[in-house]
Amino acid sequence: METKWLEDFVSLAETRSFSRSAVLRHVTQPAFSRRIQALEAWAGVDLVDRSSYPTRLTPAGELLHAQALEILGALQSARHLVRSHQGDSADVIEFAVPHTWPSPSFRIG
Repeated sequence: METKWLEDFVSLAETRSFSRSAVLRHVTQPAFSRRIQALEAWAGVDLVDRSSYPTRLTPAGELLHAQALEILGALQSARHLVRSHQGDSADVIEFAVPHTWPSPSFRIG
């Protein structure tokens, strides 16, 4: 299971289109379809009704959609929480030097 599968699935639920979601997710439509199929294989059930246009979620897909939103939200919250503690415990200096000149970027925080 990969979080990008859940992100793809949420996109598909919102756009109801494999091709539009593929564009939004910056992948080819066949690659996007394979990722949705991988999620369905992981879940062990069809999540998308492919017989209709626009695309609809199956009842199992509707359940997973709600859970996916919660999971992705919780992951973002956890990431934000962990990152917010980084600045509390130590002074951080980050440097990012590009491979080309003229101006490197840096952050002192």
